Amino acid sequence: MICTIASNGSEFTTGCLNEHEEPLSSIRAAVRNNVWKLCTSGYDVFYSNTEIGIPLWAGAVVTAINFYSSVELMVVIPFEEQTTKWPEEQREMYYTVHQKSADAKVLNARYFDGCYEEADEYMIDKSDALLYFGKESDDSFILKYAKEKKKKIFIFNKDNLEI
Repeated sequence: MICTIASNGSEFTTGCLNEHEEPLSSIRAAVRNNVWKLCTSGYDVFYSNTEIGIPLWAGAVVTAINFYSSVELMVVIPFEEQTTKWPEEQREMYYTVHQKSADAKVLNARYFDGCYEEADEYMIDKSDALLYFGKESDDSFILKYAKEKKKKIFIFNKDNLEI
C-alpha cells in the first residue's frame, strides 16, 4: 500500500526552529513512530515532497527503515531549486534523503504559484492514504484533495501525536 506524508506546517508555530529541542524533538519521534505503525500495517511505499519539517523528517525515517525493511520513498520535487534559501543542515538532509530514495521526480524547472498543489495532487493520486500533521478541520489543499479522492487519512498533531 502507498501513503503520502504531508503537513500543514504547524510544527513550527511554537517559534522553535531547532528540531533537536522540544517540542520539535517529540514531533520528530511521533513521525518515526507513526511511519513505523504504517509500515507494520502494510504500507511499503511513501511519497513526500521533502519540504522542511514533517515531509523531510518522514523521508529520513523511511530511508532509515529501508535499511531493515523493504519500504521505499518516492520523492516528488515541486520545482528544481526547492532548497535554494534553506539552512545548510536541512539542505544536507534533503540531499541525503534524495540519494537514499527509490525515485525522485522533478515536476517543474521553476517555482510558480500552484507548484506545491501540483505535487500534492501527483502524490495523492498515486496513494492509498495520507499521513497528515495538522487537524481534521484544516483548510490545506492536500487534506481537502485527499478527502475529495476518498483516501484513508491518518491525522496527528501537537495535541495528539499518535495516529
